[in-house]
Formats: sequence, structure tokens, C-alpha cells
Amino acid sequence: MSGIEVRPSRVAVLGAGLAGLRGADVLSEAGVHVTVIEKEESHGGLAATVHRGGFRFDLGPHRFHTTDDTILGAVRELLPEGLMELERISRIRLLDKYFRYPLSFVDVLEKMPLRRSAGLTISYALERLRGLAGRVEPDDFRGWVQGRFGRRLYDLYFGPYTEKLWGCPPEELSADWASQRITVPRLTELVRATLFPGRSSARTLVSRFHYPRGGIGRIADGLASRVVSRGGSFLYSASPKSIMQLKGGGFRIHLDDGELEVDAVLSSIPVTEYAGLLGGLVPDPARESAGNLRFRAIVFVVLKLRKAMDASDHWIYIPESRYLFNRISFPGNFDPGAEPEGSQLVFEFTCDPDDGLWTDGESLAESAARGGAELGLFEAKDVIDSTTVRYEHAYPVYSLGYSSKLVPLLDALDRIPGSITCGRQGLFRYNNMDHSLEMGECAALEILGEESSLRRFPWTSDTWADG
Repeated sequence: MSGIEVRPSRVAVLGAGLAGLRGADVLSEAGVHVTVIEKEESHGGLAATVHRGGFRFDLGPHRFHTTDDTILGAVRELLPEGLMELERISRIRLLDKYFRYPLSFVDVLEKMPLRRSAGLTISYALERLRGLAGRVEPDDFRGWVQGRFGRRLYDLYFGPYTEKLWGCPPEELSADWASQRITVPRLTELVRATLFPGRSSARTLVSRFHYPRGGIGRIADGLASRVVSRGGSFLYSASPKSIMQLKGGGFRIHLDDGELEVDAVLSSIPVTEYAGLLGGLVPDPARESAGNLRFRAIVFVVLKLRKAMDASDHWIYIPESRYLFNRISFPGNFDPGAEPEGSQLVFEFTCDPDDGLWTDGESLAESAARGGAELGLFEAKDVIDSTTVRYEHAYPVYSLGYSSKLVPLLDALDRIPGSITCGRQGLFRYNNMDHSLEMGECAALEILGEESSLRRFPWTSDTWADG
């Protein structure tokens, strides 16, 4: 964001996810009047806890962990009832068996047929030998993973799960996705992580995490309440139609039922949509780049069961193609208070907004019930209710060459005085909750003239590359 000569007194925050809420929180604490504009009926984004007809669930599994004591302290301050500390339990379903996740080398060897486990080991050894001879680093997901784990493990897990998650062949995805989210690049490190779990600092291997009583959405609730207590306002079920720059500085935001004039805009909505709202303020090549970036959508199907389940998992990954869902989470294992009677399961179906999965909620509920019973999690007769939640812009898709489109767009947006974009959707970055809070805080400080988001979070694949 180009500098603002005068400290703003009125700021619009677009999007009430964690990044937008934290930005609004910091601005309101500084005495700025904040108006938060959110297209949904409530705040929280993907970090919301949904209360609906006897259901209470998060939108997928959320575990809050951070190495930043300032961020942790800020979250603790929001939650007077405190944070629980839980031991992560997650598994992968492979070959009709359940394996611990992160993958345990010992667990794999114990449960895999001898012939298959030998094949995995030989495949890995061959890739290591090829690596010793030297090779060019692959730029696609498939090449990156095979070069580190071997083809057999790629074919067994990484390939099928990735294609199911993103809806495209893994060779069409950038290696950035792998380098940022797969934090154990060698099987030897898998062995080390299995034998000495306390020595690993990789984020995806973090075994203990924090969780608020009442659901992960309590963090968003706390931020929103604090903004309102300082005079901030929220416009729910509202979407900007366009944003114009005023001659004297600032912006006019056109809404369905009126206009709003502000000194600055902090946006956490999808960067592709934000570029469209700004119209001619964004150069044509940058807007064209925005049109070539896409997000993956997600449908959450939640089943209510009349009985409690025996499973102790927080979530299970399902790469097998015969199931349409790719992950299942268990709200009651995060917070027993979520299920005063019976139990709930949250099934995740990733899709694109123009395919059948996005609209066909009834058949997805049937698919979830049938699949969950087939996986041995419950009996079909125990399902007594279901509900569905759709989220259109869930995951930024790191297609091959995405960076060459994203960086010019972010650079163009950064040159607009009084405007800043942040958050997972705003920076097209698959990041974690603590990162989103940090992004929002930094964006607010930049508007106040005290920080630089670009300096703190460069547009490179190395930023938060530990997933």
C-alpha cells in the first residue's frame, strides 16, 4: 500500500474472517471508526462455529497453534474462559486400513503387506540415488513429491489425495504447494519424527494445540465483540458493488442499499474479487492476471447421530477415490460440549462452484452417510439429521505458473494509496489461523503508518513455507 499522508479516521474492512477481524480490532483500538462489510450472515469465515437447529460445529478441523507469543497472548485475552490444550489425533485411510498421521514409518511397516512396504522402501532408495547424481528441481507437485518420497508412496497417497482435493492432475499444480505444506521432505525424517517426536519443529507435525471451549468461532466472536464495544459497526449479508477513489483522497464504496465513504480500505476478501471492485484503479494486465487465478470451493455436510462414537480422532484423511469426501472431522473430540446428546461428523467435499457437488446437498448427505458407515464409523440407521454449509472461496489453487499472475496483481494493488489486501483470500496464500491474525494486525498497522505488510510478508513461496 502506498503511503497515506493523513492518519485515517474512517476505514472499511472487507470480510469478517480472522484477518479482517484482527485488522478491525487493531484499528478500533487506535480510535479509528471501523465499518466491517461481510457477505455472509455472520462473522468468522472458515474459522466460524456454526449453530444451526441443534447442530454446533466448526467448518472442518481447526487447531490453533503458534510460535508467536504475542499472537497467543492476544487470543488468550479474548477468551476469559481460557484455551484447552489437546493432543492431536489424526489418521489416514489407505488400503482399507487406518494409519496414524503424520505418517509413522513404524506404523506403515507394521500394517502394510511386506511386499508393498518393501516396494515403498526400494522406490525411495532409487529416488535418493538419482538425487545424489544431481537433478533440476521440479516445478510441479508430482515431480517434487516423487523426488523426495519415491513413486510408490506418491501413487499410494500423495497423488490420489492431491487430485481429489484440487480436482486436477497433480502435475498441473505448482511445487510451491508441496514445499509449503509437506514439511517432512525425507523418509529418514519420518523415522526420526516417529522415534523422537518432541524434536520436530515442523508445523504439520505439531502434536499439541490450543482450542477454545465453545468452538473455534469463539476467537472471531471475541474480536467482533471488542470492535463493536469501541463503536465499530458490522454490515452483514452485504457485498460491495464497486469502489471508487475520491479526488481528495479516500474511497466511496457502493453497496446494494447505499454508499459508504472512508479514508482507507482493508480488504481480506478474495483478491480476485477485490481487483474487480476497484475497476480502473487496477491496470488492465493486473486485472487480466486476476482472472487467471482461481479458488477451490468446499461443501461441508454434517451428520447428527443418535449415539456417541468410539472414535478418538480429531480428523481422518480419505484419499480413496470411491469416497467423494476427502476429510472427516469429529467436533465432539475437540470440545465435548459440542455434543450434549449423540454425536456429529463433518464431511468435507472439495469442488468447483460450477460442478454438481456444489449444488447437490441431498445426495452428498446420502454419500456421507453411506461412506461413514462403510468406513466403520457408525451404522447408517443411527443417522438422524444432516445439514450443509457451502464456502465458495476456500483454498487458493497453486496452479503451475500462478506466481507469475499473482505477483503483478499484488504489486498493482500495493501501489494504490489507502488500500491494502491481506489474509488467506486477500494474499492468495494457504496459511494458518495464527498467520491470518498476524496478517490482519500488520495490515491495520500499515494503514496507521506503523508497518509494511510487503516487507513483513514478501510475495514469495518461502513466506510461511512450513505450512
